[in-house]
Amino acid sequence: MRRMMNKKFHMILCALFVMIFVISGCGNAGSSSDSSAKPASSTKEEVSSNSDTRTVSTVKGDIKVPANPQRIVVNWYVGDIFTLGIKPAAIMGWKQETMPFYDKFNDIPNIEKWETEEIMKYDPDLIITYDTKDYDKLSKIAPVLVIPEDKMTSLERLKFLGQATGHEAEADKVISLFESKLSQAKEKLSSDIFKDKTFSIFEDWGSGSYGIYYETGSRGGTLLYNYLGLHKPEKLNTLVKNSGEGRGSLSYEVAAEYFGDYVLWFKQEGKESEYAKTKIWSSIPAVKNGHIIEIPAKYAGLFYYSDVASMTGQLDYIISKLLDQAK
Repeated sequence: MRRMMNKKFHMILCALFVMIFVISGCGNAGSSSDSSAKPASSTKEEVSSNSDTRTVSTVKGDIKVPANPQRIVVNWYVGDIFTLGIKPAAIMGWKQETMPFYDKFNDIPNIEKWETEEIMKYDPDLIITYDTKDYDKLSKIAPVLVIPEDKMTSLERLKFLGQATGHEAEADKVISLFESKLSQAKEKLSSDIFKDKTFSIFEDWGSGSYGIYYETGSRGGTLLYNYLGLHKPEKLNTLVKNSGEGRGSLSYEVAAEYFGDYVLWFKQEGKESEYAKTKIWSSIPAVKNGHIIEIPAKYAGLFYYSDVASMTGQLDYIISKLLDQAK
């Protein structure tokens, strides 16, 4: 009799385990990734009991990432990762000596092609990218943090990555330094000399190529317009709004109409500007007033990225040049 009761008890116990397993499985399925559910990324302070992982909310849903990732592979946000004091396992990015983190590139492999086979070679435990298309093709290798460029500001992104990788203190330190310098810079630009002035960013690619190329994001654009709060010329602002593009080309014939009161003028290595030799150039108010801030080709690296460390360096450079002109 007791044997029969024990047998029934074990059957009931097994049935309960099966029910719990099914319910648990359904709960996990209900929390699967849904890119439309979360328009922006954030971190949840949820670390598992054994402190091996943390849950991060991204545009691709909640992602479990290592609490202390050791082998990070990253593409466009390489500056952020270096700034956090992390040495990635591999990167895909351009390096140049005027980047504030140039020395950090030493001994780090550069991925030539951002493809699954190449990335797998570095056995990553976390992949960081800007492209949502990377999620499906790379998430089988390792957890993937997707951060589209238009979903976060540079400061928000660094803070997010600091939280996601366990380097929040490093992020806070760099952000604090930048915000302090930014506040001082705004104070210096608040004088009547710069009041209501407009700013453009241009590079001459030649009449047979792109003509005059304008930029509003890279090349210091993020710093000028998003953080310093400086203004584009009305015509350039209208062009950007109507086209939906923050960069593009202008012909030599019309480019002068888009010049601001001040211009960041990027030079190319070993090339003189063809446009600067035209009669149109000499008639431009910013040229006549000496308000062209030339950026030598060797500083292309400093103005390449829009991460916080790069913008801090850009801020020092631009403010110094502007104040020199004001004298």
